[in-house]
Amino acid sequence: MRVLVTGAGGFVGRAVARRLAREGHRVLALYRKTPPRDVGDAELLQADLLTLGPLPPLDALAHCAAEVPAFCPDPERLYRGNVEGTRAVFDAAHRAGARRIVYLSSMSIYGAIADKVVTEATPSTDPDVYGRSKLEGEKLLAALSALDPAVAALAIRLPGVVGAGGRNNFLSNALARVLAGEAVAGNHADRPFNNVVHVEDLAGFVAQFLAAPRAGCHVANIAARDAMAVRAVVALLYAGAGRPDTSSWGTAGKQPFTIALDRVMALGYRPATVRDSVERLVRDEMAARATSSPR
Repeated sequence: MRVLVTGAGGFVGRAVARRLAREGHRVLALYRKTPPRDVGDAELLQADLLTLGPLPPLDALAHCAAEVPAFCPDPERLYRGNVEGTRAVFDAAHRAGARRIVYLSSMSIYGAIADKVVTEATPSTDPDVYGRSKLEGEKLLAALSALDPAVAALAIRLPGVVGAGGRNNFLSNALARVLAGEAVAGNHADRPFNNVVHVEDLAGFVAQFLAAPRAGCHVANIAARDAMAVRAVVALLYAGAGRPDTSSWGTAGKQPFTIALDRVMALGYRPATVRDSVERLVRDEMAARATSSPR
């Protein structure tokens, strides 16, 4: 297939582009600022989604690009960039012939979560501007699918995505503290946790859906199976890094939730365990640091 991957200069988009190229697809890797490295034979395209022009003929789209609060603190700019950028790339890719589309959404669409187990039916309650922008992207995808029944589409609501270079989620931030010799502080240590997906598992599922799509428009949460207590998850970070566990725990804040996997598994995803996902995160990050350290 000829596949456009947006956000190829970022952590997730780069992994998706690399996986698709490795599987033999012709990948057009779109980036805005930083040219991606390690994406195989992918063809690079520098462009801003808000000013995106006509695209070459395509079979599929993996829309991974997004403005995130950590790098775009202006809420109006973030919302416009995500909503109008998504609208532009959906339109341009569809005009170019793409009829297989994966859109990376976020668990942030749920907002204030009161449920102990989150399913796709959990209501969206007062999400922040990022969550609202991703939810609007899902609506745009559903509208495109309704307009053209030939479109097979999937919106994946992401939890914390981990791997070497990952950031801005609980586990990646906690591991950074462990490796820096700092204590990890958290709450509700004994609550179950599965809010994680390894970036390579995510990339594999994106490639799987694009290669063998299901008709219609689908929305699915993604996470790991075999939830573990938060305390045990953090202990894996310390153990993998070879550091003594100095974590501290309280009871403040809202109770953590787990993510149901029925929908995503029905779509063919086979989740890794929480333990495996966390242990791979530590191995990946340790290997990356060893490679980049001066000798």
